[in-house]
Amino acid sequence: MSKTYHWLVGLHFTLCTLAMIWPGALIANRIEPMLLGLPFLFFWYILWMLVLFAGMWVAFVIRHGGRRHD
Repeated sequence: MSKTYHWLVGLHFTLCTLAMIWPGALIANRIEPMLLGLPFLFFWYILWMLVLFAGMWVAFVIRHGGRRHD
């Protein structure tokens, strides 16, 4: 795989992680508004976990073509 691929995957992982800890948690650290019945901070964490999962899934599909290696 190219060096650009690895940098992009690392950047995606780093940005998602920072969004869930400092400084991202400072932005979302409030109870209101309630979204989907959750306080905003909980919704923020779930949102970024889904974004992180989607990005890692796309990286896996690009790298391995979606095939499992046994």
